[in-house]
Amino acid sequence: MAAFGILSYEHRPLKRPRLGPPDVYPQDPKQKEDELTALNVKQGFNNQPAVSGDEHGSAKNVNFNPAKISSNFSSIIAEKLRYNTFPDTGKRKPQVNQKDNFWLVTARSQSSINNWFTDLAGTKPLTQLAKKVPIFSKKEEVFGYLAKYSVPVMRSAWMIKMTCAYHAAITETKVKKRHVIDPCIEWTQIITKYLWEQLQKVAEFYRQFPSQGCSSPLPATPADVETAMKQWEYNEKLAMFMFQDGMLDRHEFLTWVLECFEKVRPGEDELLRLLLPLLLQVRTKLREIEEQVKERGQAVEFRWSFDKCQETTAGFTIGRVLHTLEVLDNHSFEKSDFNNSLDSLYNRIFGSGQSKDGHEMSPDDDAVVTLLCEWAVCCKRSGRHRAMVVAKLLEKRQAEIEAERCGESEVVDEKGSVSSGSLSAATLPIFQDVLLQFLDTQAPTLSEPLSPGNESERVEFSNLVLLFCELIRHDVFSHNIYMCTLISRGDLASDSHLQRPRSPSDEPSDESERKEQDTGSSVKMEMFSPPMHCESKGSPSPEKPAPEQDSKAGCKDKGMDPAFPQLYEQPRHIQYATHFPIPQEESASHECNQRLVVLYGVGKLRDEARHTIKKITKDILKVLNRKSTAETGGEEGQKRKRSKPEAFPTAEDIFSKFQHLSHFDQHQVTSQVSRNVLEQITSFALGMSYHLPLVQHIQFIFDLMEYSLNISGLIDFAIQLLNELSLVEAELLLKSSSLVGTYTTSLCLCIVAVLRRYHSCLILNPEQTAQVFDGLRIVVKSGVNPADCSSAERCILAYLYDLYTSCSHLKNKFGEIFSEFCSKVKNSIYCNIDPSDSNMLWDPVFMMEAIANPSAHNFNHSMVGKILNDSPANRYSFVCNVLMDVCVDHRDPERVNDIGILCAELTAYCRSLSAEWLGILKALCCSSNNGNCGFNDLLCNVDVSDLSFHDSLATFVAILIARQCLLLEDLVRCVAIPSLLNAACSEQDSEPGARLTCRILLHLFKTPQRNPVPQDGVKSGIGIRSSCDRHLLAASQNSIVVGAVFAVLKAVFMLGKNLCSDAELRGSGLSHPAGLDDISEGRNVSIETASLDVYAKYVLKTICQQEWVGERCLKSLSEDSSALQDPVLVNIQAQRLLQLICYPHRQLDSDDGDNPQRQRIKRILQNMDQWTMRQSSLELQLMIKQSTNNELYSLLENIAKATIEVFQKSAELNSNPSGNGAAAQGGSASNNNSTTSKMNSSERSGVWLVAPLIAKLPTSVQGHVLKAAGEELEKGQHLGSSSRKERDRQKQKSMSLLSQQPFLSLVLTCLKGQDEQREGLLTSLYSQVQQIVTNWREDQYQDDCKAKQMMHEALKLRLNLVGGMFDTVQRSTQQTTEWAVLLLDIISSGTVDMQSNNELFTTVLDMLSVLINGTLAADMSSISQGSMEENKRAYMNLVKKLRKELGDRQSESLEKVRQLLPLPKQTRDVITCEPQGSLIDTKGNKIAGFEKEGLQVSTKQKISPWDVFEGLKPSAPLSWGWFGTVRVDRKVTKFEEQQRFLLYHTHLKPKPRSYYLEPLPLPPEEEEPLTPVSQEPEKKMMEAVKPEKSVPDYVNRTPSGVTYGTNMPPELMQNHPYGRLPYSQQTMSMYTQNQPLPPGQFMACSLIIIVFVSSSTHQELCYGWNNKNTIWDCG
Repeated sequence: MAAFGILSYEHRPLKRPRLGPPDVYPQDPKQKEDELTALNVKQGFNNQPAVSGDEHGSAKNVNFNPAKISSNFSSIIAEKLRYNTFPDTGKRKPQVNQKDNFWLVTARSQSSINNWFTDLAGTKPLTQLAKKVPIFSKKEEVFGYLAKYSVPVMRSAWMIKMTCAYHAAITETKVKKRHVIDPCIEWTQIITKYLWEQLQKVAEFYRQFPSQGCSSPLPATPADVETAMKQWEYNEKLAMFMFQDGMLDRHEFLTWVLECFEKVRPGEDELLRLLLPLLLQVRTKLREIEEQVKERGQAVEFRWSFDKCQETTAGFTIGRVLHTLEVLDNHSFEKSDFNNSLDSLYNRIFGSGQSKDGHEMSPDDDAVVTLLCEWAVCCKRSGRHRAMVVAKLLEKRQAEIEAERCGESEVVDEKGSVSSGSLSAATLPIFQDVLLQFLDTQAPTLSEPLSPGNESERVEFSNLVLLFCELIRHDVFSHNIYMCTLISRGDLASDSHLQRPRSPSDEPSDESERKEQDTGSSVKMEMFSPPMHCESKGSPSPEKPAPEQDSKAGCKDKGMDPAFPQLYEQPRHIQYATHFPIPQEESASHECNQRLVVLYGVGKLRDEARHTIKKITKDILKVLNRKSTAETGGEEGQKRKRSKPEAFPTAEDIFSKFQHLSHFDQHQVTSQVSRNVLEQITSFALGMSYHLPLVQHIQFIFDLMEYSLNISGLIDFAIQLLNELSLVEAELLLKSSSLVGTYTTSLCLCIVAVLRRYHSCLILNPEQTAQVFDGLRIVVKSGVNPADCSSAERCILAYLYDLYTSCSHLKNKFGEIFSEFCSKVKNSIYCNIDPSDSNMLWDPVFMMEAIANPSAHNFNHSMVGKILNDSPANRYSFVCNVLMDVCVDHRDPERVNDIGILCAELTAYCRSLSAEWLGILKALCCSSNNGNCGFNDLLCNVDVSDLSFHDSLATFVAILIARQCLLLEDLVRCVAIPSLLNAACSEQDSEPGARLTCRILLHLFKTPQRNPVPQDGVKSGIGIRSSCDRHLLAASQNSIVVGAVFAVLKAVFMLGKNLCSDAELRGSGLSHPAGLDDISEGRNVSIETASLDVYAKYVLKTICQQEWVGERCLKSLSEDSSALQDPVLVNIQAQRLLQLICYPHRQLDSDDGDNPQRQRIKRILQNMDQWTMRQSSLELQLMIKQSTNNELYSLLENIAKATIEVFQKSAELNSNPSGNGAAAQGGSASNNNSTTSKMNSSERSGVWLVAPLIAKLPTSVQGHVLKAAGEELEKGQHLGSSSRKERDRQKQKSMSLLSQQPFLSLVLTCLKGQDEQREGLLTSLYSQVQQIVTNWREDQYQDDCKAKQMMHEALKLRLNLVGGMFDTVQRSTQQTTEWAVLLLDIISSGTVDMQSNNELFTTVLDMLSVLINGTLAADMSSISQGSMEENKRAYMNLVKKLRKELGDRQSESLEKVRQLLPLPKQTRDVITCEPQGSLIDTKGNKIAGFEKEGLQVSTKQKISPWDVFEGLKPSAPLSWGWFGTVRVDRKVTKFEEQQRFLLYHTHLKPKPRSYYLEPLPLPPEEEEPLTPVSQEPEKKMMEAVKPEKSVPDYVNRTPSGVTYGTNMPPELMQNHPYGRLPYSQQTMSMYTQNQPLPPGQFMACSLIIIVFVSSSTHQELCYGWNNKNTIWDCG
């Protein structure tokens, strides 16, 4: 030890001086000297040597146990090995000396900075550069210097690491409990901020000079901009290097790149040039998966529930279709305001359904267009306005799409619409293909002409003609392209021998005409001579059985036109081409000629067709041009015509020829005739002619136009006439004509009647409505007194009031000039009147002359009205005399009509007569009141039980109501209800009055006939003669309050119910059609002679069959269903009445069988289609509202079970090929997408509608249905069945039900708002999916392909249901985590993968993605910092759990899952080792004693790139302990041993001669004492161990100058394939535990070892130099 005296403890200098001398005694922890026991305190420490005896003596005489010595030696070796094993320093952070290795940059040190960065950019080793690293005051300044000197990015990254390490060390020194800052995030923010600043400098320069094309070059770039661009280019590369090396937060950096790209303004090409290279590096695969992103995004949007339904008209599309139908049903077409206009209707239909592209039509748009066409054509809805509504909606939709395509707001001219002839052949309307497909597949055609069940077919065909007439007028459908398409397809090729197709118009063409009508009314057409008696066509008389009349009419039609049936033999497009009208304009002449050539060729047939039209037009014009008006002696003209009837055609002849024309020809005829009439009127108004057409003639033209379905032309013609009336009146005044004040008002009354009839069509066009209002206001003059005016003026004023109150735009335009007058009209015409009960002196001869000749206008109505107004007795006598004449004396229909018109005129001048009419009608209908109603004189002379005058009286009352003399609701309130209630209460002698009331109500509530045609051989009946009065009566029906309608229905129902027993009620017409059919078909008796109860049922059924009644009632019940909840009706009666309203033509339900309530509910669901869904909903809602608390549960259970039974039956039909195909189509989810529209229409019926229906019911119903559906869903999980066959059968049965998308739609619909049920169903679905995964892991599906397919189908269906409840899952963090783990388990277990079922795999993957990303989403309405932190915490917990579940498992499917997790930080992976055979206990501790020789792979350690420093010794995270490295004693080699010997011996020297002269050696005992040994060798060795500063760090020297170790410059240790680790490229001489050490070798890294051997102790000491030139002890 003497040789090491300078390094001994005594002589070692103290770095930190302490008090007192240094303690050189070797101190050990827990040494015995430190134990303060009582003995040590008293006696001091007493050393106990290991060997007793002399402390300084020998121990050779002591006996030692060899086993103990061996054990002690082994423990010493084990302890040495433990101490020599390197500890695990992986959790330590790299330590840097911020004082010695760094220096702060100042202004004075600029030259040093330049030199240092020049060296950094060069090849100087990092070990030398690391000795003094410059630190800037701002971290981002380093980027500028790095770019300035173009430092290689790898060495720049090292510089950034050193800067980060310095700041981290400074922060740790200053703050004890510091917040650990992630260097990835910190430096990502620093470098992105720096890059953004450079980009902004460049952007500001280029924004000063916007791009002006190639002709204007940019000015020279300033120096600062050039610098910024260079800085951008360099630091962008540095950022990408750091990104790839894992030094940046990848998510943060990518987000910044996208934000920069989004902030680039249009035209900033230079910025794009800078950004695109960076952007394209991170978005290389976006284009490849764009379509997949769209498809999967749509699936996520629809919650994975309607994947197949999106492709057909089922599923989502049917939802929109039903929504459209509901909007149409709820819209009121009788009024127009802000919330109820064509624009609002359009927005409700197309506003929510248009595609994102806008200009492209979506598939559900096609379905909506098809539905609109069906709605306009079918018989399930009524109204001529439907065609115009559809045409205007599609025109608006087409204009919107075209405007978006062209980028223009206006795509039509000022006219708003042009004829289709102006469209070029290449211009295809937007909806042309959809409409053509509708004509190909769904449009009605004419089949068998005489089939009694084909009335609806003929009506629908007429509606189709009207629809396409309007579509062509509005340029939505091109007739020219249609004809070209038919020619190209060959659809118009027909046999030339077939005769020309004829019109179907000889049959009823309106829905109202196919209903049972009153007796064929013999009506006089007020036209030319001779007077014509016309009756309602196609309306069987109540007195005769319907089949007889049908057969007579059929035989007559067949005999009248033998060629007519050939119309029905033509192909559909021949029929359409024949009948579809074309606008009669010059621009459409090409289309008209094309049509003629296609249908008739160029020969004789075409000439005959033209001749027929010209002949009919000539006949009509011959009559119109006759000088027969009052201006030229109209009466004389009538007499001349009577004397020579053959000179002019009769109305019968004209109409007979006209009705056999096609609709196209009818339009052509009426257009020419109307133009001629208008020319006559205009010529007279201008004073150029003295001829005015008769009002009757114009009315006849109106009737022809109405019959031909030329509705738009009719409205235009009426408005044009209305605009000329003021000029005509002025001209009449100028000529002092006798027609002043009568002609214009009479003609205006006809115009008002037409406009009232088509009021819903008129108000669709606000401009036309304003014209009509202004024209009528001018005709009646504002100064007219509503209480003292003619009947025509009264009707005109009433229509003015209705127009003003129903159109908000009229109030805005004419409010100032009409609002006050409007109040007067309301108080005079629309005020409620109470009936009079007069009993005055009766004058039997008062006004009998006028009554006897009512058509003679030989007295002043105004004067007579004043007389009646002044005398109540006169009024009493007048009404009695009129009723005596109508009921007793004369019952001629013509006379009744004339009397009615006369009384209407007088009532207009004498308002008090209204109460008298109401009173006398009450007296007749309530004649059992023993004279309490007055008018006893009439009751004494009229026998109410006489049925012969009932029709005449009903016609008379109908005319009074039509002419605004009475309000229909007043008649119901004061007359009908009291009379019916008297009979219902079984009052004495009340039956005759009740029967009369029923007859009057039947006439008043039936839809008046349109233009009746006289038929020979049919008994004439009673009816309203003038079509003008019929239109006015229909208007009165539409204006009645719906409450009065319900009151009539309930009263008549009670009348039929109380006059028969319960048994008769079941078998009568109310509950079974046989009760009525026996009367109307089987027996040869009149309905009038039937019992009152049967007659009441007939009246009730007939009233319910009127379309306006059903439509008004259904619309009212849809808004408020309490109208039928009347105390007078028991539950079953209210339900029966509702059935009559909903299904007037259907057999009512019977109550037979078990559980009739459930059977009835089942029938409701099975028979439902899109048109009757409203009725089905009303029925179920009524049943629910009627149920008490005790009955409600049973009802809900019946609804739920009936619903499931409907689906089960549909599933059976689907699985049975021989089942009902139509039903199967409705329920199958696997329908072929190429099915026709007919099949698509059938899809909108049956089970597809159950879910929308249940959605309209209360939530309690949905809860019960959901419960029943959940029970059915559970049946698919019979996994514990002992029989596999039974299990498969149960599964198959459940699958057949669950495979129906309608069933899934039902479940998802019921889930809305059912939180409790949702939780239970979610729990059940979780267990089911979990069971599927468990079964897969148990290999239950591996060997059976069918079972695997069923498993995948079952899993998909359950995931569809879960998708519908994702909002519930995401509301709970626990459920989100559970389902996310389960979905991950589905993929990780291999239950679903990309190869076996990619569609299902993407569903599971997207669900997992939504759950993961949805955790971060927050409610924007209540977002706060706390909620955001909570969401982030939940997100991180979920990600952590999923990563734990994923582990290190690798597969293609799992890689897709990993992409959903946040981008992980890139780390350096190091594989660690441990002794082979090592065991670990449950706590993670190693169990000693089981190690074997060698090592085994243990774990994989991750090191952050920021913790690996090049140029330094191995960083703290890199631990030698990871590799089992152990310090071992170096074995001295042979040459080293010889070298050591050389240090302590002397070479032989030549001896001097004196040596040989010395005496010989003596024996030892005789020798003298030896001199001490020289210390020179030891001194030399002491000098050798001194560190030499001139020696390089990597050179080790021995005292003799021999070099040992390896010479490794640090530059050679900087290349690493993963992260430039310093130890990878070198051959590492490492020797680990339990490995033999080859002779002469030692472990070497950056550690250089020198061995010194002491001659006195022979102890080996190892010293080494590290890179800091400091000596450290290796032990």
